[in-house]
Amino acid sequence: MPLQSDSNSLKPEDIFGLLQEIHHEEDLEGALRILTKRGLDFFNSTIAGIWLWQDEKFQSLAISARSETQQKFLPDVLPTVFHTYVERSVAGQAVGAQMMLHEIDDAGNETQLVGSGRTNCFSAWREILQEFGVRRILSVPLIHFGQLLGVLTLFSDDPVAFDDDSVYWLEQLIPLISSNVYEQQLRLAALDREQALSLLLRGTEILVKAVSEVQLLAEAGEMAMEILYLEAGFFHMEEVGVWELRAPFGRLKQFESVWKEWIQKDKQINYPLGYVPNVVPTLRVLKENEQKDMPHLVKRILIQPISTYCGTVGELWLIDSGMRDLEQTQEILSAFVRMLSMALETIRQRQELKHLATTDRLTGILNRQGFEQRVLGEMAGTLRRGSAFLFLLLDLDGFKNLNDTQGHPIGDLALRHMAQNLQKSVRQEDIVARTGGDEFVVILTDLKLGSNAMKLMERIKNNLGLEKYGLGISVGVAEFPTEAKDYESLYKVSDQRLYVGKQNGKGLIVTENTYN
Repeated sequence: MPLQSDSNSLKPEDIFGLLQEIHHEEDLEGALRILTKRGLDFFNSTIAGIWLWQDEKFQSLAISARSETQQKFLPDVLPTVFHTYVERSVAGQAVGAQMMLHEIDDAGNETQLVGSGRTNCFSAWREILQEFGVRRILSVPLIHFGQLLGVLTLFSDDPVAFDDDSVYWLEQLIPLISSNVYEQQLRLAALDREQALSLLLRGTEILVKAVSEVQLLAEAGEMAMEILYLEAGFFHMEEVGVWELRAPFGRLKQFESVWKEWIQKDKQINYPLGYVPNVVPTLRVLKENEQKDMPHLVKRILIQPISTYCGTVGELWLIDSGMRDLEQTQEILSAFVRMLSMALETIRQRQELKHLATTDRLTGILNRQGFEQRVLGEMAGTLRRGSAFLFLLLDLDGFKNLNDTQGHPIGDLALRHMAQNLQKSVRQEDIVARTGGDEFVVILTDLKLGSNAMKLMERIKNNLGLEKYGLGISVGVAEFPTEAKDYESLYKVSDQRLYVGKQNGKGLIVTENTYN
């Protein structure tokens, strides 16, 4: 048991005054710094420090000492040994944790006088402790309703320090200090949550205004860093059955290629039959051999699924290097991802509606509305380039007879067959559309009338494979801007030439208003 010392003259008013100072301090770190500073005089100490249990480890928060050298000693040297000592002796015991008093003799040998746990745990500091003249070390756990919050440690050069009187006052003081720490932590957590929710509400407006998926993911990444205090992350999105890394944010931006390579390698090892997305939030702890390929320290990855009415369409991967406790932000994170999912679904539905409005449902190629939008853009681009293009108006020969004799389902098959072969026959930069009935249009970009153009059009006509339906094709051709300056005039010229072809035997490609 601690020895009695006449030097200790603590009075109740000293403790009450200390408590008043602490309660008046709004900042937790400031409040605990008051405790360590007063602890030097109140408990006859040369060094006093407080470590809070955060993110599954003890982190130094407040240090006070008689000299600057001693003050630097605790945060710089103590964590390497003391964390292990405290974690093994106190962490996990919580309710049953005790004060622990260690005595250092003139030779630097250590004896544990009070408490159970490891002995000789300060032997690594023998020379430094002797240099500072430390003779006793008292560790007091901060506990609130069975929850371990931290540890107060006092070092003294007095061989009879921390007597019964000091221990008594510490036993009265520490529960009040623990309660204050708990309340301060709750308040800070509430403030963080309130700030995150406020940012989340403001961010809703930003995400809703995004006009494309690329913009949405870029905005969402920046928001995630601000709302959740994240260091880095990226989106893992599915597109046509392929999962790819997209929109990295934070410090991952400059290491996108490294992460792409890592993910590809990871999929080959863990998902040889194809990637299976996470459908619930998943915390993945990386093994040492997985960490070695990383450009920065990455211990864990929190994977949050992004779901729409189609199911899981993507994932938000959040990188944790041990600086943040991602699990504590799960509620805010879930709300953020739900908002992101709704914005993503809105954009995709908008794009789908736009696609349906400009696409022919039967054949899957552009309809009249979609074609007119494309042709106007192509006309402007052609004029800027000082180039030309050919406007082809195509009409099936014998289509009415096919419908009358074989029925409309066969006619629909013929139209789909025509559209597919037409798309396969043109160049990638060309434009194909069905503008109504059995009428199709094609724009052959950056091409003028001439022998090469005729060869190309003949090849397209011969590749359509309409013979199986007993059909032929007639084509009227006009050149922009040589023969027409606007869409209406262009269509009129090609339509007139198509009529000429129909009246002169069908199955023709007509490039002039008269046919000889």
